[in-house]
Amino acid sequence: MKTHFDCLPCIMKQTVDAARFVTNDNQLQEKIIRKVMTELVSYNFDESPPYISQIIHKYARELSGIRDPYIEVKEQFTQLGLELYDELKALVKTSPDSFTTALKLSIAGNIIDFGIFEQVSEELVQQTIERCLHATLPADSVNSLKDDIAQSGNILFLGDNAGETVFDRLFIEEMPMEKVTYVVKGSPIVNDATMKDAKEAGLTEIVQVIDNDSNAQGTILAWCSEDFVTRFHEADLIIAKGQAHYETTSNLELNCIYYLLQAKCAVIANDIGCQMGEMVVLKA
Repeated sequence: MKTHFDCLPCIMKQTVDAARFVTNDNQLQEKIIRKVMTELVSYNFDESPPYISQIIHKYARELSGIRDPYIEVKEQFTQLGLELYDELKALVKTSPDSFTTALKLSIAGNIIDFGIFEQVSEELVQQTIERCLHATLPADSVNSLKDDIAQSGNILFLGDNAGETVFDRLFIEEMPMEKVTYVVKGSPIVNDATMKDAKEAGLTEIVQVIDNDSNAQGTILAWCSEDFVTRFHEADLIIAKGQAHYETTSNLELNCIYYLLQAKCAVIANDIGCQMGEMVVLKA
């Protein structure tokens, strides 16, 4: 997916949010913002939005000297997920349709997104869980995903945010776990999950977890390791969490990919053909 002109206000908001997140120093904030604005002058709009997001957060990290600015919120929301895990696991197990319930919970976890939101509260996560559990997913999409999971021997699950990882775990535990490989980022960007976050969520105890050797949101294959790119193309089924994966891979020809996300921006909602805030299960 290319960068739309309508993405520009969001890019600038993300830049300001990132600058404010890493420092209270107005001069340093201005320096980060000016660096990004300079990049935008020659920005190639054929690139996906996560391309410029990587640049934003590269400057935020380098100029602030903080390698992982979002480490505390990643730990906070992973801990929240773990505190909710037993209750949500029981809910899944007692549900008449455990697969769909776990799928809804996985998508609910996609609200933990500091790339889109300046702040995410624990109250918002709780409210989103309730909203998603009471919403309806298209039965044909859910059944198609369930069938493709059953028929696939090699499933690559592209993770998104720390904390969301625990909600993904609930869904993965409804799959044949021996088939699943969970993918995290190679190094920090925003609150995207790294190997450390996957371990804290308990994912390494149930499935193989690998990193893609990249610190870009979504999956920009040119910035990933050769080994990951090979595994990406060899997968029978890819399950991709979050908007950034849609933005970075929806133009690729793949064996089979499903996008699981909440539509949190008008550009994405319009491109997919859904409503803002809607839960999406999209086969491409």
